[in-house]
Amino acid sequence: MAGLKQIVLAASLLTSLVAAVPMPDKRAIYTNTVTEIAWVTVEETTTIWVDPSDPTPAPAPPASTTSSVPAAVFAAATNTPSTLATAAVVPVEAPSSSSSSWSSAAAAPAASPATSAPAEVPAPAPAPATPSPPPAAPTSSAAPSTINVQPKDTVGTDGTCEGSGDACQGDVTHWDGGLGACGWNVDTSTDLQIALPFAFMGTQSNGNPYCGRSVTLLNPTSGTTVQATVGDKCMGCVDRAIDCTDALFTAITDGQGDGRMSGIQWWLN
Repeated sequence: MAGLKQIVLAASLLTSLVAAVPMPDKRAIYTNTVTEIAWVTVEETTTIWVDPSDPTPAPAPPASTTSSVPAAVFAAATNTPSTLATAAVVPVEAPSSSSSSWSSAAAAPAASPATSAPAEVPAPAPAPATPSPPPAAPTSSAAPSTINVQPKDTVGTDGTCEGSGDACQGDVTHWDGGLGACGWNVDTSTDLQIALPFAFMGTQSNGNPYCGRSVTLLNPTSGTTVQATVGDKCMGCVDRAIDCTDALFTAITDGQGDGRMSGIQWWLN
């Protein structure tokens, strides 16, 4: 009985010891995910086979200014075959009785007709347009003419001045010349030209029907007559007064004019 108690006591002690032993804890498990990106470069080579029979596209022509080019003119060539005479083979009997010989002329081969290629004759390039020069002033002599004209007793200051039968009369003055209303340069020191009154000549300048017309001036005092040409328009001349170049003024006034002279007769030829 005592032995059983000891066994029970020992078992209880062992049970308490077993209960006092610490139990191990569970460890926490963490999952750590690492992502790695790898860049890989892959080189590729493509081979294109070109068929030699395929046409190669021509490059686009550069932009250029359009200009007209005269077409080339081709001269027609005529082919004329050449003619060559051919000698015929003629047997000739020799005078010798023992033997006979024959002579023959060699026939030359006929030449083939010559063929010439048509010659290309380029058309001449058009000449650049040049501005037309101003019309040349009619030539006139600085020496007074020797036409024998009798002064008229009665002349008008408002007539047509056409011909000596309708002569006009007025003052004459002179101007320095230059580019006149008729479109040409007037040399006052050498040209024998006049400027008609504005009211008589009209508003038209270049191409005026009076431009270039021949005029006769008569000094009734001395009888001097001078042939002149209409080359300008006088804006300050009244009635039938006219303006003259220095050369004409000196000629019609016999060198006696002092800037103005009255009573000069004139008419259009």
